Amino acid sequence: MSKSKKRSSAVSKTERQAKQWPKAAIVASVVLLIGAVLVLKGATDGAADQIGNTATATATATIAAVGAKQATTLPGSEASPGPATAVASDLPEEQLQQALAAGKPTFAFFHSNNCKQCINMMKVVDEVYPEFKDSVVLVDVNVYDKQNAKLLQVANIRGIPTQIFFDKAGQGQVVMGAMTTDSFRKQMQTLAGGQ
Repeated sequence: MSKSKKRSSAVSKTERQAKQWPKAAIVASVVLLIGAVLVLKGATDGAADQIGNTATATATATIAAVGAKQATTLPGSEASPGPATAVASDLPEEQLQQALAAGKPTFAFFHSNNCKQCINMMKVVDEVYPEFKDSVVLVDVNVYDKQNAKLLQVANIRGIPTQIFFDKAGQGQVVMGAMTTDSFRKQMQTLAGGQ
């Protein structure tokens, strides 16, 4: 083979490789994007339930520590139990701190108003929570509200919907993904002390 044919062959091989690289990068990017979407969306309800059954102590211990260090109870809140809901005008972070400091069972619900699993979980909460409103504090956290950014960071929220169930001692159990009505009701009964 002559030198010119070898150079031509080498150049065309280099050019082909150069043309294939962007295609490979695009394919890899699409695969990563699809993977990220599946992780954020929870892939399937079965996967979400499996993930949801796993407790994450790190996030709950961090929130409990923040609540114990920074929370202050409202004057007279210990003398008169009243309803278990937090003051509506408080930020969710303050509501959580107050509930934990007062030793009240608390359900912290991290969600958006537009993801499919979040909407499904909001329906479950709307259906079941009224049964427990006098015994469990609800802290409703919209993850897209900029005022909640610090709480999201402290709670180590990585996906939505995420539910954290805090007992009277401030120990929490994290459930990621939408829950069924029955599993949510059972979790709330446990939290409320067998109600």
